Amino acid sequence: MLTEEEKQIILNTYKWIKVPRYVDDESLSWEERYKRLDEHHVRETSFLIEKIRALVAGM
Repeated sequence: MLTEEEKQIILNTYKWIKVPRYVDDESLSWEERYKRLDEHHVRETSFLIEKIRALVAGM
């Protein structure tokens, strides 16, 4: 959950919501690397949706 201060900073400034970065592992096969990247995108999208829902919950 976001604090009221975090909500106001995101809504009233150009500060972005920080998203965990993907870390590539070059020792894996390209198929496994692609699968992990795809999974990361799903987690990233879910994370952003939850943050946006938290932002608008108090509006």
